[in-house]
Amino acid sequence: METRADHIESISNQIKQLDYLERIAILEKIISLLKKENKTKQQVKLSSINGLGSEIWQNVYIDKYIENERQWD
Repeated sequence: METRADHIESISNQIKQLDYLERIAILEKIISLLKKENKTKQQVKLSSINGLGSEIWQNVYIDKYIENERQWD
């Protein structure tokens, strides 16, 4: 049974047989795949940040705070 390292070595050997431009094309495809994977992993659901920063407002009377903010000097 082929191990992960063996599989990677096999792919590497195949890439070594390609010419320069073909190697560049493979590299571009790999970079594109990594960028797409990274984008999907960075997405955060809005519901997952529910309550974030709530400790800041623990001792604040919201109505009084809003009233003070609405006063213009």
